[in-house]
Amino acid sequence: MRLVAVVAAVLAAVAALAFGAFGGIAPRSGEPTPAPGTVRGPDRATLDAAIARGVEHLVATQNPGGSWGAPASNLWDIYAPVPGSYYAFEVAATALAVSGLREAAPDDPKARAAGDRGLDFLLREHTKAKRISPDVLYNVWAHAYALDAFACELARAPEPARAAALRKAAAEAVDFLVRFEFVDGGWGYYNFDITARRPEHGSTSFTTATVLQAMKRAADQGVEIPTRVVRRALEFLAVSRKPDGAFAYSWDHRYYPQGGINKTQGSLARTPVGLGAIRRWGGDVPERQLVKALDDLHEKGRFLLIARKYPIPHETWFQNSGYFCFYGYYYASRLFDLVPAPVAREHARKIAAALVPLQEPDGSWWDYQLYSYHRPYGTGYVLRVLAACRAYR
Repeated sequence: MRLVAVVAAVLAAVAALAFGAFGGIAPRSGEPTPAPGTVRGPDRATLDAAIARGVEHLVATQNPGGSWGAPASNLWDIYAPVPGSYYAFEVAATALAVSGLREAAPDDPKARAAGDRGLDFLLREHTKAKRISPDVLYNVWAHAYALDAFACELARAPEPARAAALRKAAAEAVDFLVRFEFVDGGWGYYNFDITARRPEHGSTSFTTATVLQAMKRAADQGVEIPTRVVRRALEFLAVSRKPDGAFAYSWDHRYYPQGGINKTQGSLARTPVGLGAIRRWGGDVPERQLVKALDDLHEKGRFLLIARKYPIPHETWFQNSGYFCFYGYYYASRLFDLVPAPVAREHARKIAAALVPLQEPDGSWWDYQLYSYHRPYGTGYVLRVLAACRAYR
């Protein structure tokens, strides 16, 4: 009997650790215990405190010129030709940091000033993110997130001169993205096989969906987006979309639909962004599929969380990479306005419960080391997520 009691105690301890590690928040003394299977999530004070610390981190680490990040680290395993990769990483990280500050702390004077300086940097420098080499196009990410930041700022109705500058910059970002559309339709960031002016086979479903979501935000603000480019990108997403709701990783991965990375667990970060892009451009995505994407992220999200901070891409279960993690949670939070409000509230609690405990001692969040750009991009993603979660508390 003593052995049974010891085993029971050990199992209880393991369950408690697992509950905390994968999204649970233990109730405080005197609080009612949640019903089995529910997730309470952090209370409003805890959520606000985490957001405030993230905002403080970005404000404190902004570069004098308005950007975030620098090409300094002991980076292990990523192909990044220099110096062009640095320009792309800096623009993308700065755009995400600006968006995080705008959405998480719109009324904080220090955050607003830092966001203004970040936007000044983007308006001045974003066109320096060009094709890095014949085989590397990290600039696609830079232009997608810069476009997203410009569109979001336009939605805040800035004064006329600022709006004109933002529209000009948005048009420039769209021009870059159109120029580097892949022959498959859509976008990718590597072009290893054939060297050509226009990138050949290599579109990835998630890069394509990211660009489409940014373009839709820009289109909603009156920025002209070529219909042909959108149509081809949506056609590529359609052939990447599997009957089970997952998305094949890339053009070539369509031929291996049951490969680990193409299963539900390997597509946890791609499914929300892919379905969201199709739905926002008017495509057929039943509400139940959007809800399932959120449910899958909660039930199987450990496969993203386990990959966090692994230094080698695709080295964990279902070939997940660390940089899938916060990206996936961000685009999941973008589904909140596309599902019923009770579902959004439920998953806002679950996502906040998963991400708040991952905050670093310095107030940042990061999921994959990328020189020193990883903290601003990770913090920007998570601040956007937690701002969305706060709105549904």
